[in-house]
Amino acid sequence: MESKPKVLFVYDHKYPHLWKDGLWASLELLADKFEITKFNLQDRGKTAVKPFFNYDFVLGWGAFNSPVELSFRELKAKMPKVKVGLCIAGNAFPPENMDLYDVLFYETPWYESQIKNHKHIIHAFGVNTDIFNPWPEAPVIWDYLSVGSFSYWKRHETIITKPGNAKMVIGEIQKDNWQESFDIISNLLLAGVAVSDMVYPSKLRNLYNCAGTIFIPAEINGGGERAVLEARACGKKVEIADDNPKLKTLLDGPIYDHKYYAYQLGRGIEESL
Repeated sequence: MESKPKVLFVYDHKYPHLWKDGLWASLELLADKFEITKFNLQDRGKTAVKPFFNYDFVLGWGAFNSPVELSFRELKAKMPKVKVGLCIAGNAFPPENMDLYDVLFYETPWYESQIKNHKHIIHAFGVNTDIFNPWPEAPVIWDYLSVGSFSYWKRHETIITKPGNAKMVIGEIQKDNWQESFDIISNLLLAGVAVSDMVYPSKLRNLYNCAGTIFIPAEINGGGERAVLEARACGKKVEIADDNPKLKTLLDGPIYDHKYYAYQLGRGIEESL
């Protein structure tokens, strides 16, 4: 039997037990086609990983200039012939050293224009529809629900101006920038908005379904792509900020699922090999 290509997936996630999004689900599907090893940079020094030269392809998940992307620059400096690809997560930093990658995977049409000059780009994005799906019988508890880290670029405090009495924000409290997070949280609480730290994906799905409107007011560099599609996959109405053309492209387009995500990633890896 012919052996599967060996793929190392490198990511940087502080809370891997909460990681069950579309990318996670797509990697599970790709295990039928590739021998995949996952390595969390948070475990560097704790977990032994085979040397990079034992893999046919190395795939990373991170923004340009993120710890994952910086580690790939080091990798290519030492092993210039290794095949590498990047799932571009977030866009707070402009593309750098694009030629280093054999393939770049992007999430939105808005971001495609920033990497259009690269030799090999593929759209790859989707949500885990095994988890995020409608619950028609769910009671509407929250008039507005917002999701995302308690960071200024998420602009959570704009939910205060929305109509209704029952509002909630769910997100990560920045452990390395707790003062910013608590500044936002205190303003929300004083305005009568409920807050919650991160929850398991299955619980988040329930909360989406118990909201009248999902509100993602993030700045253009403030993420929110996954939340918009997850909410839409649950059949919910989604509102975004008027000044965010990136998220606007996700409001009316296809609801990409993890099967599409896996297919596109697999295609990009195979074409690179």
